[in-house]
Amino acid sequence: MKDISTYLIIGLLLVMLCPSRALAQRQQNVRIKIERADVLRHDDKIGKNTQSLNGNVILSHVRTFLHCDSAYMYNDSNVVIAYGNVHVIQNDSIHLYGNRMTYYGNQNLAKVREDVRANKGETWLYTEYLDYDRVQDKAYFYNGGKVVNGDNTLTSDNGLYFPVSNDVYFKDHVVGVSPKYHLDSDTMKFNTKTEIITILGPTTIINSDSTIIKSENGWYNTQSNEAKLLKNNIIYAGQQTIEGKTIFYERNKGLGTVWNDMVLTDTVNNMKICGDYGFYNQITGDAFATLRAQVIQTYGEDTIYMHADTFQVVPLPEDTSRILKAYHKVKFFREDMQGRCDSLIFDFRDSISTMYKTPVVWAQGNQMTANEIKLYTRNQALYKAELLEAAFVISPEDSIGYNQIKGKKMTGYIRNNDIYKIDVDGNGQTLYYPKDDEVIIGINRAESSNMTLWLDERKISNITMRVSPSGNMNPPFLFGEKDGKLPGFMWLEQYRPHNKDEIFLPMEIAEEMIVKEEIYEGFTFDELGE
Repeated sequence: MKDISTYLIIGLLLVMLCPSRALAQRQQNVRIKIERADVLRHDDKIGKNTQSLNGNVILSHVRTFLHCDSAYMYNDSNVVIAYGNVHVIQNDSIHLYGNRMTYYGNQNLAKVREDVRANKGETWLYTEYLDYDRVQDKAYFYNGGKVVNGDNTLTSDNGLYFPVSNDVYFKDHVVGVSPKYHLDSDTMKFNTKTEIITILGPTTIINSDSTIIKSENGWYNTQSNEAKLLKNNIIYAGQQTIEGKTIFYERNKGLGTVWNDMVLTDTVNNMKICGDYGFYNQITGDAFATLRAQVIQTYGEDTIYMHADTFQVVPLPEDTSRILKAYHKVKFFREDMQGRCDSLIFDFRDSISTMYKTPVVWAQGNQMTANEIKLYTRNQALYKAELLEAAFVISPEDSIGYNQIKGKKMTGYIRNNDIYKIDVDGNGQTLYYPKDDEVIIGINRAESSNMTLWLDERKISNITMRVSPSGNMNPPFLFGEKDGKLPGFMWLEQYRPHNKDEIFLPMEIAEEMIVKEEIYEGFTFDELGE
Protein backbone atom coordinates (compact mmCIF):
# COMPACT_ATOMS: atom_id res chain seq x y z
CA MET A 1 0.00 0.00 0.00
CA LYS A 2 1.42 3.29 -0.98
CA ASP A 3 2.01 5.93 1.63
CA ILE A 4 -0.82 8.47 1.67
CA SER A 5 1.80 11.26 1.49
CA THR A 6 2.69 10.05 -2.03
CA TYR A 7 -0.86 10.75 -3.21
CA LEU A 8 -0.79 14.16 -1.53
CA ILE A 9 2.42 15.10 -3.29
CA ILE A 10 1.06 13.96 -6.67
CA GLY A 11 -2.11 15.92 -6.08
CA LEU A 12 -0.18 19.06 -5.17
CA LEU A 13 1.98 18.73 -8.28
CA LEU A 14 -1.10 18.41 -10.48
CA VAL A 15 -2.58 21.55 -8.98
CA MET A 16 0.72 23.42 -9.42
CA LEU A 17 1.10 22.25 -12.99
CA CYS A 18 -2.47 23.14 -13.97
CA PRO A 19 -3.32 26.41 -12.19
CA SER A 20 -5.17 27.87 -15.16
CA ARG A 21 -7.45 24.86 -15.52
CA ALA A 22 -8.26 24.80 -11.78
CA LEU A 23 -8.97 28.55 -11.79
CA ALA A 24 -11.15 28.24 -14.89
CA GLN A 25 -13.23 25.50 -13.24
CA ARG A 26 -13.75 27.64 -10.14
CA GLN A 27 -14.83 30.68 -12.19
CA GLN A 28 -16.82 28.88 -14.88
CA ASN A 29 -20.28 29.23 -13.31
CA VAL A 30 -19.84 32.58 -11.59
CA ARG A 31 -22.67 34.85 -12.69
CA ILE A 32 -22.13 38.34 -14.08
CA LYS A 33 -23.55 40.90 -11.65
CA ILE A 34 -25.27 44.20 -12.36
CA GLU A 35 -23.73 46.89 -10.16
CA ARG A 36 -25.70 49.80 -11.59
CA ALA A 37 -27.50 51.22 -14.63
CA ASP A 38 -29.68 54.33 -15.14
CA VAL A 39 -32.31 52.23 -16.93
CA LEU A 40 -32.81 48.48 -16.54
CA ARG A 41 -35.58 46.47 -18.23
CA HIS A 42 -36.31 42.95 -19.42
CA ASP A 43 -36.49 42.58 -23.22
CA ASP A 44 -37.88 39.22 -24.34
CA LYS A 45 -37.95 40.48 -27.93
CA ILE A 46 -34.13 40.21 -27.99
CA GLY A 47 -33.99 36.93 -26.18
CA LYS A 48 -35.53 34.94 -23.37
CA ASN A 49 -34.38 36.01 -19.91
CA THR A 50 -32.51 38.97 -21.42
CA GLN A 51 -32.04 42.39 -19.84
CA SER A 52 -31.39 45.73 -21.49
CA LEU A 53 -29.20 48.22 -19.56
CA ASN A 54 -28.68 51.88 -20.47
CA GLY A 55 -26.78 54.80 -19.02
CA ASN A 56 -23.70 54.55 -16.76
CA VAL A 57 -23.73 50.77 -16.83
CA ILE A 58 -21.41 48.95 -14.42
CA LEU A 59 -21.14 45.15 -14.30
CA SER A 60 -18.82 42.91 -12.30
CA HIS A 61 -17.42 39.42 -12.63
CA VAL A 62 -14.62 37.82 -10.55
CA ARG A 63 -12.56 40.92 -9.65
CA THR A 64 -13.37 42.45 -13.03
CA PHE A 65 -15.54 45.52 -13.62
CA LEU A 66 -17.18 46.50 -16.91
CA HIS A 67 -18.25 50.07 -17.67
CA CYS A 68 -20.20 51.03 -20.81
CA ASP A 69 -23.03 53.26 -22.12
CA SER A 70 -25.42 50.38 -22.79
CA ALA A 71 -25.52 46.59 -22.71
CA TYR A 72 -27.61 43.48 -23.26
CA MET A 73 -27.32 40.82 -20.60
CA TYR A 74 -28.19 37.24 -21.57
CA ASN A 75 -28.70 35.56 -18.22
CA ASP A 76 -29.16 32.00 -19.47
CA SER A 77 -25.80 31.94 -21.29
CA ASN A 78 -24.07 34.36 -18.86
CA VAL A 79 -23.08 36.62 -21.79
CA VAL A 80 -23.01 40.43 -22.05
CA ILE A 81 -22.83 42.54 -25.21
CA ALA A 82 -21.66 46.07 -24.33
CA TYR A 83 -21.72 49.24 -26.46
CA GLY A 84 -20.22 52.71 -26.24
CA ASN A 85 -17.21 53.77 -24.14
CA VAL A 86 -16.51 50.22 -23.08
CA HIS A 87 -14.01 50.07 -20.22
CA VAL A 88 -12.95 46.83 -18.52
CA ILE A 89 -10.91 46.98 -15.29
CA GLN A 90 -9.25 43.79 -14.01
CA ASN A 91 -7.53 43.63 -10.63
CA ASP A 92 -7.23 47.43 -10.64
CA SER A 93 -4.21 47.13 -12.97
CA ILE A 94 -5.33 45.96 -16.43
CA HIS A 95 -7.62 48.18 -18.49
CA LEU A 96 -9.41 47.44 -21.76
CA TYR A 97 -11.16 50.08 -23.86
CA GLY A 98 -13.26 49.81 -27.01
CA ASN A 99 -16.51 50.78 -28.72
CA ARG A 100 -18.17 47.40 -28.26
CA MET A 101 -17.50 44.11 -26.55
CA THR A 102 -18.95 40.65 -26.11
CA TYR A 103 -18.12 39.15 -22.74
CA TYR A 104 -18.57 35.40 -22.13
CA GLY A 105 -18.78 34.92 -18.38
CA ASN A 106 -18.51 31.11 -18.35
CA GLN A 107 -15.38 31.22 -20.52
CA ASN A 108 -13.96 34.41 -18.93
CA LEU A 109 -13.45 35.69 -22.47
CA ALA A 110 -13.82 39.28 -23.68
CA LYS A 111 -13.99 40.12 -27.40
CA VAL A 112 -13.42 43.85 -27.82
CA ARG A 113 -13.85 45.61 -31.15
CA GLU A 114 -13.31 49.06 -32.72
CA ASP A 115 -10.75 51.52 -31.38
CA VAL A 116 -9.45 48.95 -28.91
CA ARG A 117 -6.90 49.94 -26.29
CA ALA A 118 -5.36 47.75 -23.61
CA ASN A 119 -3.32 49.29 -20.84
CA LYS A 120 -1.09 48.15 -17.99
CA GLY A 121 1.24 50.69 -16.42
CA GLU A 122 3.22 52.43 -19.17
CA THR A 123 2.24 49.86 -21.79
CA TRP A 124 -0.54 50.52 -24.33
CA LEU A 125 -1.83 48.13 -26.97
CA TYR A 126 -3.84 49.57 -29.87
CA THR A 127 -5.86 47.45 -32.31
CA GLU A 128 -9.31 47.03 -33.85
CA TYR A 129 -9.75 43.38 -32.87
CA LEU A 130 -8.81 41.90 -29.50
CA ASP A 131 -9.86 38.69 -27.71
CA TYR A 132 -8.86 38.58 -24.04
CA ASP A 133 -8.86 35.35 -22.02
CA ARG A 134 -8.83 36.46 -18.40
CA VAL A 135 -7.94 33.06 -16.90
CA GLN A 136 -4.97 32.41 -19.17
CA ASP A 137 -4.02 36.11 -19.13
CA LYS A 138 -3.90 36.13 -22.92
CA ALA A 139 -4.98 38.96 -25.22
CA TYR A 140 -4.93 38.00 -28.90
CA PHE A 141 -5.00 40.82 -31.45
CA TYR A 142 -5.23 40.44 -35.21
CA ASN A 143 -5.61 42.42 -38.45
CA GLY A 144 -2.97 44.82 -37.14
CA GLY A 145 -1.88 45.97 -33.71
CA LYS A 146 0.51 48.42 -32.07
CA VAL A 147 2.21 48.32 -28.67
CA VAL A 148 3.70 51.46 -27.14
CA ASN A 149 6.01 51.01 -24.16
CA GLY A 150 8.10 54.01 -23.17
CA ASP A 151 10.27 54.86 -26.18
CA ASN A 152 9.43 51.55 -27.88
CA THR A 153 6.70 51.28 -30.52
CA LEU A 154 6.09 47.86 -32.06
CA THR A 155 3.53 46.87 -34.67
CA SER A 156 2.55 43.59 -36.35
CA ASP A 157 -0.31 41.91 -38.17
CA ASN A 158 -1.06 39.55 -35.28
CA GLY A 159 0.04 39.13 -31.71
CA LEU A 160 -0.48 37.88 -28.17
CA TYR A 161 -0.26 40.07 -25.09
CA PHE A 162 0.17 38.57 -21.60
CA PRO A 163 -0.40 41.50 -19.19
CA VAL A 164 0.61 39.64 -16.00
CA SER A 165 3.96 38.40 -17.37
CA ASN A 166 4.44 41.58 -19.45
CA ASP A 167 5.20 39.54 -22.58
CA VAL A 168 3.97 40.49 -26.05
CA TYR A 169 4.39 38.11 -29.01
CA PHE A 170 4.39 39.69 -32.47
CA LYS A 171 3.82 37.76 -35.69
CA ASP A 172 3.99 38.79 -39.36
CA HIS A 173 5.36 42.12 -40.63
CA VAL A 174 6.77 43.10 -37.24
CA VAL A 175 8.23 46.62 -37.07
CA GLY A 176 9.85 48.16 -34.00
CA VAL A 177 10.91 51.78 -33.63
CA SER A 178 12.72 53.66 -30.85
CA PRO A 179 15.48 56.29 -30.62
CA LYS A 180 17.92 53.39 -30.16
CA TYR A 181 16.91 51.05 -32.96
CA HIS A 182 14.69 50.17 -35.92
CA LEU A 183 13.51 46.56 -36.14
CA ASP A 184 11.95 44.36 -38.80
CA SER A 185 10.98 40.82 -37.95
CA ASP A 186 8.86 37.82 -38.84
CA THR A 187 8.26 36.67 -35.26
CA MET A 188 9.48 38.05 -31.92
CA LYS A 189 8.62 38.57 -28.26
CA PHE A 190 8.96 41.79 -26.29
CA ASN A 191 8.87 42.07 -22.50
CA THR A 192 7.44 45.45 -21.53
CA LYS A 193 9.14 45.43 -18.11
CA THR A 194 12.67 44.33 -19.03
CA GLU A 195 12.42 45.70 -22.59
CA ILE A 196 14.17 42.55 -23.84
CA ILE A 197 13.44 41.44 -27.40
CA THR A 198 13.34 37.66 -27.92
CA ILE A 199 14.07 36.80 -31.56
CA LEU A 200 11.88 33.93 -32.77
CA GLY A 201 12.20 34.31 -36.55
CA PRO A 202 14.18 36.21 -39.20
CA THR A 203 14.89 39.61 -37.60
CA THR A 204 16.90 42.70 -38.55
CA ILE A 205 17.80 45.34 -35.94
CA ILE A 206 19.40 48.58 -37.10
CA ASN A 207 20.93 50.48 -34.19
CA SER A 208 21.24 54.24 -33.97
CA ASP A 209 25.00 53.93 -34.66
CA SER A 210 24.14 52.14 -37.96
CA THR A 211 25.26 48.74 -36.64
CA ILE A 212 22.97 46.09 -38.13
CA ILE A 213 22.09 42.83 -36.36
CA LYS A 214 20.50 39.92 -38.20
CA SER A 215 19.41 36.68 -36.56
CA GLU A 216 16.65 34.08 -36.45
CA ASN A 217 16.92 33.11 -32.78
CA GLY A 218 18.21 34.81 -29.65
CA TRP A 219 17.55 37.94 -27.61
CA TYR A 220 18.40 41.63 -27.54
CA ASN A 221 18.26 43.76 -24.39
CA THR A 222 17.29 47.27 -25.48
CA GLN A 223 18.26 48.67 -22.06
CA SER A 224 21.79 47.25 -21.72
CA ASN A 225 22.31 47.06 -25.52
CA GLU A 226 23.42 43.44 -25.22
CA ALA A 227 22.39 40.57 -27.50
CA LYS A 228 22.85 36.82 -27.70
CA LEU A 229 22.28 35.45 -31.21
CA LEU A 230 21.81 31.74 -31.83
CA LYS A 231 20.85 31.07 -35.47
CA ASN A 232 21.93 32.46 -38.87
CA ASN A 233 23.62 35.41 -37.19
CA ILE A 234 25.45 38.33 -38.75
CA ILE A 235 26.42 41.76 -37.44
CA TYR A 236 27.34 44.59 -39.83
CA ALA A 237 29.68 46.98 -38.03
CA GLY A 238 30.85 49.61 -40.49
CA GLN A 239 33.25 48.03 -42.96
CA GLN A 240 33.42 44.79 -40.98
CA THR A 241 30.87 42.01 -40.57
CA ILE A 242 30.75 39.27 -37.92
CA GLU A 243 29.13 35.87 -38.46
CA GLY A 244 28.94 32.77 -36.28
CA LYS A 245 26.69 30.11 -34.79
CA THR A 246 26.57 31.92 -31.44
CA ILE A 247 27.35 35.60 -30.96
CA PHE A 248 27.27 37.61 -27.74
CA TYR A 249 27.21 41.28 -28.68
CA GLU A 250 27.85 44.16 -26.26
CA ARG A 251 26.97 47.26 -28.21
CA ASN A 252 28.19 49.75 -25.57
CA LYS A 253 31.64 48.15 -25.72
CA GLY A 254 31.43 47.53 -29.47
CA LEU A 255 32.37 43.93 -28.71
CA GLY A 256 31.11 40.83 -30.52
CA THR A 257 32.26 37.46 -29.11
CA VAL A 258 31.69 34.44 -31.35
CA TRP A 259 31.55 30.70 -30.72
CA ASN A 260 31.70 28.22 -33.64
CA ASP A 261 32.04 29.10 -37.32
CA MET A 262 33.24 32.65 -36.71
CA VAL A 263 33.80 34.74 -39.85
CA LEU A 264 35.03 38.32 -39.49
CA THR A 265 34.97 40.01 -42.91
CA ASP A 266 37.04 43.14 -43.55
CA THR A 267 35.61 44.61 -46.75
CA VAL A 268 38.37 47.24 -47.01
CA ASN A 269 41.20 44.70 -47.14
CA ASN A 270 39.18 41.90 -48.81
CA MET A 271 40.03 39.69 -45.85
CA LYS A 272 38.19 37.15 -43.71
CA ILE A 273 39.31 35.95 -40.28
CA CYS A 274 37.75 32.64 -39.27
CA GLY A 275 37.79 30.37 -36.23
CA ASP A 276 35.64 28.48 -33.76
CA TYR A 277 36.18 31.14 -31.09
CA GLY A 278 37.01 34.81 -31.36
CA PHE A 279 35.89 38.39 -31.02
CA TYR A 280 35.87 41.75 -32.76
CA ASN A 281 35.74 45.19 -31.14
CA GLN A 282 34.33 47.76 -33.55
CA ILE A 283 35.38 50.66 -31.29
CA THR A 284 39.07 49.76 -30.82
CA GLY A 285 39.51 47.66 -33.98
CA ASP A 286 40.89 44.67 -32.01
CA ALA A 287 40.09 41.19 -33.32
CA PHE A 288 40.99 37.67 -32.21
CA ALA A 289 40.42 34.17 -33.61
CA THR A 290 41.52 30.70 -32.55
CA LEU A 291 40.47 27.02 -32.87
CA ARG A 292 40.82 26.05 -36.54
CA ALA A 293 41.67 29.68 -37.17
CA GLN A 294 42.09 30.83 -40.76
CA VAL A 295 42.67 34.06 -42.67
CA ILE A 296 41.43 34.31 -46.26
CA GLN A 297 42.52 37.33 -48.27
CA THR A 298 41.75 38.05 -51.91
CA TYR A 299 44.23 39.81 -54.21
CA GLY A 300 42.43 40.46 -57.47
CA GLU A 301 41.95 36.98 -58.91
CA ASP A 302 44.29 35.37 -56.35
CA THR A 303 43.33 34.24 -52.86
CA ILE A 304 45.67 33.36 -49.99
CA TYR A 305 44.58 30.91 -47.28
CA MET A 306 46.48 31.02 -43.99
CA HIS A 307 46.12 28.88 -40.88
CA ALA A 308 47.61 29.38 -37.41
CA ASP A 309 46.76 28.48 -33.85
CA THR A 310 45.78 32.10 -33.20
CA PHE A 311 45.19 35.29 -35.16
CA GLN A 312 45.10 38.74 -33.59
CA VAL A 313 44.39 42.12 -35.18
CA VAL A 314 45.99 44.94 -33.20
CA PRO A 315 45.30 48.64 -33.87
CA LEU A 316 48.32 50.93 -33.98
CA PRO A 317 48.15 53.87 -31.53
CA GLU A 318 49.90 56.34 -33.82
CA ASP A 319 47.42 56.08 -36.70
CA THR A 320 44.25 54.37 -37.82
CA SER A 321 46.02 51.36 -39.31
CA ARG A 322 46.45 47.88 -37.81
CA ILE A 323 48.70 44.83 -37.85
CA LEU A 324 47.72 41.17 -38.11
CA LYS A 325 49.56 38.72 -35.86
CA ALA A 326 49.57 34.99 -36.61
CA TYR A 327 51.37 32.78 -34.19
CA HIS A 328 52.27 29.13 -33.81
CA LYS A 329 52.27 26.65 -36.70
CA VAL A 330 51.55 29.19 -39.43
CA LYS A 331 50.91 27.75 -42.90
CA PHE A 332 49.58 29.48 -45.99
CA PHE A 333 48.62 28.57 -49.53
CA ARG A 334 48.24 30.62 -52.68
CA GLU A 335 48.36 29.18 -56.18
CA ASP A 336 51.73 30.81 -56.90
CA MET A 337 53.16 30.87 -53.36
CA GLN A 338 53.10 28.72 -50.23
CA GLY A 339 54.82 29.00 -46.89
CA ARG A 340 55.06 28.06 -43.23
CA CYS A 341 56.69 29.41 -40.10
CA ASP A 342 56.11 29.65 -36.36
CA SER A 343 54.72 33.20 -36.38
CA LEU A 344 53.96 36.02 -38.81
CA ILE A 345 53.07 39.72 -38.70
CA PHE A 346 51.30 41.52 -41.53
CA ASP A 347 51.40 45.33 -41.49
CA PHE A 348 48.39 46.87 -43.25
CA ARG A 349 50.21 50.20 -43.68
CA ASP A 350 52.83 48.97 -46.15
CA SER A 351 51.53 45.44 -46.89
CA ILE A 352 54.68 43.79 -45.51
CA SER A 353 54.54 40.25 -44.10
CA THR A 354 57.33 39.30 -41.68
CA MET A 355 57.83 35.58 -40.98
CA TYR A 356 59.64 34.47 -37.84
CA LYS A 357 61.27 31.25 -36.60
CA THR A 358 62.06 28.63 -39.25
CA PRO A 359 60.20 30.33 -42.11
CA VAL A 360 59.94 28.61 -45.49
CA VAL A 361 58.48 30.11 -48.66
CA TRP A 362 57.88 28.24 -51.91
CA ALA A 363 57.38 30.56 -54.88
CA GLN A 364 58.14 30.51 -58.61
CA GLY A 365 59.74 27.07 -58.34
CA ASN A 366 62.07 28.24 -55.55
CA GLN A 367 62.33 27.28 -51.90
CA MET A 368 63.42 30.18 -49.70
CA THR A 369 64.55 29.82 -46.08
CA ALA A 370 66.16 32.13 -43.53
CA ASN A 371 65.94 33.02 -39.86
CA GLU A 372 63.48 35.75 -40.87
CA ILE A 373 61.69 36.49 -44.13
CA LYS A 374 59.95 39.68 -45.23
CA LEU A 375 57.49 39.65 -48.13
CA TYR A 376 56.61 42.96 -49.79
CA THR A 377 53.44 43.49 -51.81
CA ARG A 378 52.36 46.39 -53.96
CA ASN A 379 48.99 46.68 -55.69
CA GLN A 380 48.22 43.27 -54.19
CA ALA A 381 51.19 41.64 -55.95
CA LEU A 382 54.46 40.34 -54.43
CA TYR A 383 57.38 42.42 -55.69
CA LYS A 384 60.22 41.78 -53.20
CA ALA A 385 61.37 39.19 -50.66
CA GLU A 386 64.03 39.78 -48.02
CA LEU A 387 65.77 36.80 -46.41
CA LEU A 388 67.54 37.86 -43.22
CA GLU A 389 70.28 35.73 -41.63
CA ALA A 390 71.12 32.27 -42.97
CA ALA A 391 69.39 33.00 -46.29
CA PHE A 392 69.11 30.04 -48.64
CA VAL A 393 67.33 29.70 -52.01
CA ILE A 394 66.96 26.30 -53.68
CA SER A 395 65.33 25.32 -56.96
CA PRO A 396 65.39 21.86 -58.55
CA GLU A 397 67.23 21.49 -61.85
CA ASP A 398 65.62 18.69 -63.82
CA SER A 399 66.39 15.42 -62.03
CA ILE A 400 70.14 15.92 -61.66
CA GLY A 401 70.28 18.28 -58.69
CA TYR A 402 69.40 21.66 -57.26
CA ASN A 403 70.41 25.21 -58.09
CA GLN A 404 71.38 26.90 -54.80
CA ILE A 405 72.10 30.41 -53.56
CA LYS A 406 73.27 31.07 -50.02
CA GLY A 407 74.26 34.13 -48.03
CA LYS A 408 73.92 36.07 -44.83
CA LYS A 409 71.22 38.32 -46.27
CA MET A 410 69.41 38.03 -49.56
CA THR A 411 66.91 40.21 -51.44
CA GLY A 412 64.88 38.79 -54.29
CA TYR A 413 63.11 41.09 -56.76
CA ILE A 414 59.93 39.80 -58.37
CA ARG A 415 58.16 40.91 -61.52
CA ASN A 416 55.11 39.27 -63.07
CA ASN A 417 55.38 36.49 -60.48
CA ASP A 418 58.97 35.67 -61.48
CA ILE A 419 62.19 36.35 -59.56
CA TYR A 420 64.41 38.27 -61.96
CA LYS A 421 67.21 39.45 -59.65
CA ILE A 422 68.74 38.39 -56.34
CA ASP A 423 71.16 40.50 -54.29
CA VAL A 424 73.33 38.57 -51.81
CA ASP A 425 74.96 40.52 -48.99
CA GLY A 426 77.59 38.63 -46.97
CA ASN A 427 79.12 35.17 -47.39
CA GLY A 428 77.56 34.67 -50.82
CA GLN A 429 77.74 31.18 -52.33
CA THR A 430 76.11 29.70 -55.40
CA LEU A 431 75.87 26.29 -56.93
CA TYR A 432 74.05 25.90 -60.23
CA TYR A 433 73.94 23.86 -63.41
CA PRO A 434 74.60 25.92 -66.54
CA LYS A 435 73.15 24.67 -69.83
CA ASP A 436 74.00 24.87 -73.50
CA ASP A 437 71.05 24.18 -75.78
CA GLU A 438 69.14 22.77 -72.84
CA VAL A 439 71.99 20.37 -72.08
CA ILE A 440 73.69 20.63 -68.68
CA ILE A 441 77.40 21.20 -69.27
CA GLY A 442 78.68 21.23 -65.70
CA ILE A 443 78.31 22.34 -62.11
CA ASN A 444 79.31 25.90 -61.35
CA ARG A 445 80.31 26.92 -57.82
CA ALA A 446 81.06 30.54 -56.99
CA GLU A 447 81.74 32.48 -53.81
CA SER A 448 81.87 36.18 -53.06
CA SER A 449 81.07 38.36 -50.06
CA ASN A 450 78.52 40.21 -52.17
CA MET A 451 76.96 39.26 -55.48
CA THR A 452 74.00 39.91 -57.76
CA LEU A 453 72.37 37.14 -59.73
CA TRP A 454 70.18 37.73 -62.76
CA LEU A 455 67.56 35.16 -63.68
CA ASP A 456 65.80 34.49 -66.95
CA GLU A 457 62.81 32.16 -66.94
CA ARG A 458 63.76 31.19 -63.38
CA LYS A 459 67.32 30.17 -64.44
CA ILE A 460 70.53 32.00 -63.52
CA SER A 461 71.67 33.89 -66.59
CA ASN A 462 74.38 36.14 -65.18
CA ILE A 463 76.32 36.70 -61.93
CA THR A 464 78.07 39.85 -60.78
CA MET A 465 80.46 39.11 -57.89
CA ARG A 466 82.01 41.74 -55.64
CA VAL A 467 84.70 41.46 -52.95
CA SER A 468 87.05 38.42 -53.16
CA PRO A 469 85.24 36.46 -55.84
CA SER A 470 86.19 32.86 -56.59
CA GLY A 471 84.65 30.01 -58.49
CA ASN A 472 85.01 27.02 -60.73
CA MET A 473 82.99 24.87 -63.07
CA ASN A 474 83.43 21.15 -63.41
CA PRO A 475 81.64 18.46 -65.34
CA PRO A 476 78.90 16.71 -63.36
CA PHE A 477 80.69 13.34 -63.24
CA LEU A 478 83.49 14.84 -61.10
CA PHE A 479 81.02 15.72 -58.34
CA GLY A 480 79.76 13.30 -55.72
CA GLU A 481 76.32 13.57 -54.16
CA LYS A 482 77.59 15.70 -51.28
CA ASP A 483 79.43 18.00 -53.66
CA GLY A 484 76.09 18.99 -55.20
CA LYS A 485 74.85 20.54 -51.95
CA LEU A 486 76.00 23.65 -50.15
CA PRO A 487 76.41 23.41 -46.35
CA GLY A 488 73.03 23.61 -44.60
CA PHE A 489 71.10 22.30 -47.62
CA MET A 490 67.59 21.06 -46.81
CA TRP A 491 64.88 20.23 -49.32
CA LEU A 492 61.56 20.69 -47.49
CA GLU A 493 59.03 19.85 -50.17
CA GLN A 494 57.12 17.44 -47.90
CA TYR A 495 56.18 20.35 -45.67
CA ARG A 496 54.69 22.45 -48.47
CA PRO A 497 50.87 22.70 -48.51
CA HIS A 498 49.69 21.76 -52.00
CA ASN A 499 46.14 23.08 -51.66
CA LYS A 500 44.10 25.26 -49.33
CA ASP A 501 42.89 22.30 -47.28
CA GLU A 502 46.40 21.08 -46.47
CA ILE A 503 47.11 24.13 -44.32
CA PHE A 504 45.06 22.35 -41.63
CA LEU A 505 46.71 18.93 -42.00
CA PRO A 506 49.68 17.89 -39.84
CA MET A 507 52.58 16.74 -42.00
CA GLU A 508 54.73 13.91 -40.69
CA ILE A 509 58.49 14.27 -40.85
CA ALA A 510 60.09 11.63 -43.04
CA GLU A 511 62.09 9.04 -41.10
CA GLU A 512 65.36 9.92 -42.77
CA MET A 513 65.01 13.61 -41.78
CA ILE A 514 64.40 13.10 -38.07
CA VAL A 515 67.58 14.26 -36.41
CA LYS A 516 66.63 15.27 -32.89
CA GLU A 517 68.09 18.52 -31.62
CA GLU A 518 70.18 18.87 -34.79
CA ILE A 519 70.17 22.43 -36.17
CA TYR A 520 71.12 23.57 -39.65
CA GLU A 521 71.50 27.29 -40.21
CA GLY A 522 68.82 28.20 -37.66
CA PHE A 523 66.43 25.33 -38.49
CA THR A 524 65.36 22.60 -36.09
CA PHE A 525 63.62 19.59 -37.58
CA ASP A 526 61.38 19.28 -34.53
CA GLU A 527 60.22 22.85 -35.07
CA LEU A 528 59.23 22.10 -38.64
CA GLY A 529 56.92 19.28 -37.58
CA GLU A 530 53.49 19.62 -36.07
